[in-house]
Amino acid sequence: MLKHLKALIFLFFICIQYTNAQDYPIISDMVTDNGAIFSNEEAELLRQKLVSYEVKSSHEIVVLTIPGLDGDSIENYAYYVFNEEGNNFGKEGIDNGILILISPNDRKVRIEVGDGLEHIITDAFSSRVIREELTPLFKQGRYFEGVDAATSQLIKLIDDPIYANDFANSIEAEAVSTSDKSTDGVHFITKLIASCVLLIFYFWVGVYGYYKLIIKKSFKTFKLKILYKNYKNKFLIYTGIALLIVNSFYVFFMKLFFGLLLTGFLSIFVFVGYFVLLKYAFTRAILIFKSLFTGQLGVFIYLFYIPTTLFLFVAGFLFGSLPIVMGFFFMLNLVFGEDINRFMANVEFIYVLFFFISVIILLHFIAVYFAIYQIKGEYNKTFGFSFFKRDAKLHAELNPGYARGYSSSGSSSYSSSSSSYSRSSSSSSSSSSSSYSGGGGRSSGGGASGSW
Repeated sequence: MLKHLKALIFLFFICIQYTNAQDYPIISDMVTDNGAIFSNEEAELLRQKLVSYEVKSSHEIVVLTIPGLDGDSIENYAYYVFNEEGNNFGKEGIDNGILILISPNDRKVRIEVGDGLEHIITDAFSSRVIREELTPLFKQGRYFEGVDAATSQLIKLIDDPIYANDFANSIEAEAVSTSDKSTDGVHFITKLIASCVLLIFYFWVGVYGYYKLIIKKSFKTFKLKILYKNYKNKFLIYTGIALLIVNSFYVFFMKLFFGLLLTGFLSIFVFVGYFVLLKYAFTRAILIFKSLFTGQLGVFIYLFYIPTTLFLFVAGFLFGSLPIVMGFFFMLNLVFGEDINRFMANVEFIYVLFFFISVIILLHFIAVYFAIYQIKGEYNKTFGFSFFKRDAKLHAELNPGYARGYSSSGSSSYSSSSSSYSRSSSSSSSSSSSSYSGGGGRSSGGGASGSW
């Protein structure tokens, strides 16, 4: 069942990806005003400023405005425009391009930074430029002034010699501070202590698995003291080798350690969701549907049992499935990297909600199937329907707290009168100017977004 669930989720999101796919513009100008937020004079002034800066420094700052995102996220749109074949802002191998994307209808803006400039134009700085320069002026409809001020701030930071010196000094200081550390940035004493702890953890996990799964004996029969006494030399040699292995592959074993802890923690949710809540939900739902189809439970009375059953199905499915889905997309993230994150950011909530509702409906149909199957297998059960009937025994089974008046012999202190039961309900085109050269730079998604 879990394999089918994973496959269904994967195919579901693949379908969404193709549904949301769209074409991204090829940019041939430093300023492409498809969103029509600049006058001709303003666009020309920006164009001259950015072209002059490209000629002087080789850094390319490109401005693109679009009418709207058409349901796409601005991060996803900027990333794919930046890396679209034929765009690739910045020079190849240097990746020194910056894209300022503006969507006036969505009131969103994004500064996408090429890989070669990410150490200068950090995400924090991009966010500050948006917050202090672009957003206040955009709120007033002064788009040209906002973009002009933002590009000036970007140029100033890139060309600032003080920053260049500070950056060189920070690299040197970092090299000095890590001189007493191992190559992966962890102090060797910290690594040694952590490796000892990891070794002990993996040793006991391995011994437990060996006794339980291989030799099929009780774990209590294992005595470390006896093992050490009988094989002292081998024990010390193997322990030393294991410690060297764990210490040498510290990062791997540390990730494995936390992965096992996380898996154990999430397994609790899977167990509670599937083997407690869902099991109880199915037991209750099958009993209700059996009573409904055999006339022991009236159609109108059945409506009062729906909310509790629905809640149990929802809670069970969420508790059990969320850890599995999280692990599934974690594995996809390891394989596909940032692409899966951008893909998930582009998934619309309505599709996820539709999938979730479909699963809950499917669970009810499964309960109906087993209810019918059990009715057919019981010789004393026949199909039939009623409107207001509620069997006292069924009421006692579904509501144990209210079963005080029901006796196991079949007699009941409830009156046959219908009054003894209380019935309550709840209820676009690019500019053709040749001023943009387009070099072949790449972006891995650095930058910041904002709205106004």
